[in-house]
Amino acid sequence: MLTEAEEVIHARAAIAGEAATAAGLPGTFSAWREDGLLVVIATAPELRFLRTISGITEDNLARAVRLAGASCWDGDPPTLVLPPGLPHGTGLVPAGVRPIAILPLAGLAAEDADVDDAPDIDVFLRILLEGYESGDAVTSFIAAEHADPRLRRSLLIEDGVPISAAALSTHGPGVLLGGSATPRTHRGKGAQARLLLHGLTAAAREGRRFAVATTVEGSPSLSNLRRAGARIQLRQAFRPA
Repeated sequence: MLTEAEEVIHARAAIAGEAATAAGLPGTFSAWREDGLLVVIATAPELRFLRTISGITEDNLARAVRLAGASCWDGDPPTLVLPPGLPHGTGLVPAGVRPIAILPLAGLAAEDADVDDAPDIDVFLRILLEGYESGDAVTSFIAAEHADPRLRRSLLIEDGVPISAAALSTHGPGVLLGGSATPRTHRGKGAQARLLLHGLTAAAREGRRFAVATTVEGSPSLSNLRRAGARIQLRQAFRPA
């Protein structure tokens, strides 16, 4: 399941890169496959957290390390994301964890909620970006990605006011959740969890088998996913020494 999940994440990264390029954001964005490896590059310094090599196994780990030293990274190598427990040997420096949540979609049922599944794009982006509270470069990237027509956008409405935003994209048997954010003034109401369940239930009705989300260890999003029944894989992140 981890292999399928990483394929879904990579497919979404390709969409995000294409959207950023189309929006004219500074830098180069690209995603490709090489010897089973899943490679994502973003040259803008503020977006270096996107620069990753995943899909790593014991068989292609040496190839991943060599690829991390290639000239395409301009001397700023990517993060190698390894499955839990994969021996990495020498030459790599630990760089935290990159949690991935995998949630089977069988048996889900959403509670009644007032959700707009075809929101005005400007309203959607306003709510999403207010919730993220990100810097300029990250904000521009998020806006470009979430304006792409291949994403499905939803707003949770309370008393006629949009209070939370969430998006997902479908990739074969799975869906990628993200982004999802609630402005500070509307937090603490369970809005994100309600939108999450709404989107997952819709995906299950369409025959998708699982949902995937990347998140930050200790974040509210990770807690919501755990409560929804997700299995968390704490992938290990490394940088070349």
